Amino acid sequence: MITIVLGTRPEIVKLAPVVWELERRKAEYALVHSRQHYDFNLSKVFFEEFALRAPDAFLDAGSETDAKQTAKMMVEFEALLLQNSNWQKVVVEGDTNTVLAASIVAKKQKRLLAHVEAGARSFEKTMPEEINRIVCDHLSDMLFAPTKICLKHLRDENIPESRIVLSGNTQFETLEFALGKAKAPFNTPSKFVLATVHRQENTTPEKLKQLVKLFASIKEEIVFLAHPRTRKALEQSKLDGELKKLGHVHLHEPVGFFETAYLLDKCKYVVTDSGGLQKEAAFIGKPVLIPRTATEWPEIVESRHAELIGLDGKSAGKAKAFLESFSPGKIEEVESKPSKIIVDSLLQ
Repeated sequence: MITIVLGTRPEIVKLAPVVWELERRKAEYALVHSRQHYDFNLSKVFFEEFALRAPDAFLDAGSETDAKQTAKMMVEFEALLLQNSNWQKVVVEGDTNTVLAASIVAKKQKRLLAHVEAGARSFEKTMPEEINRIVCDHLSDMLFAPTKICLKHLRDENIPESRIVLSGNTQFETLEFALGKAKAPFNTPSKFVLATVHRQENTTPEKLKQLVKLFASIKEEIVFLAHPRTRKALEQSKLDGELKKLGHVHLHEPVGFFETAYLLDKCKYVVTDSGGLQKEAAFIGKPVLIPRTATEWPEIVESRHAELIGLDGKSAGKAKAFLESFSPGKIEEVESKPSKIIVDSLLQ
């Protein structure tokens, strides 16, 4: 039986088309939810929006350090696999601690491991996500590369060609579905910038001070969807008050994917350190400012849809120059039905 392990917003968004395709074919599968995003709006709402059935089992990832969270999930997922000997194919997506934990346990239990979104690289091993991607890719029996650049990365790392499938990107299937059902989550300004910042390296007091300065340099109204980690860090560093003083930053809780699609469609441009939102914004032609020094999706930078502005004293200047000269080219994407390609391979 195919077992899909997920637990964060990006995993649910990108694996939903795979689940839909399994349902369409009436294929047997199990869903395991890690609870890595334990907040309702970061997880459960997506199950409802995408009409996914309730998970068959849960892990209790909770809010811990990387090591504790990963270890906890490993212990619990091992117990599930031992109880369910027919869960012979384990599918994971992306670069989270859920992916790392499930990958290690699956291989130790001699299960086939499939990785959706294989080969993404930022080449920054200071990022926890980069470590997770590399480990998972080198353990996986089936690697579904979303782009030709990802395919090249896997080949460069000497992963056997027989394990790799160029599938295309499942998140675009989900985005096209969501744009047809997009709805406003709240009243928005007539012209606004959509912002999300959540990566661990961007939630230190020093980086958040630079974020406030970046927001201060933006003239438009800003709709800031604040991840729980970011909101907590802002409060702890007493920078939430500084954001309020700016007057044009509207702080909101994270919203569902249909609401995010609405905001993405209506905004002027996007400021985000999210790998998924970067791609989604570029896909529909929005300028993207990435407050990082590297991205796992270099094609959107090369096509001039996005700019790496970092999060330092030079970020505002880089952002201004990019937006003033915004003239994107074509993003090279794989034209395919990714979910069909993935399920075809899984059912072989």
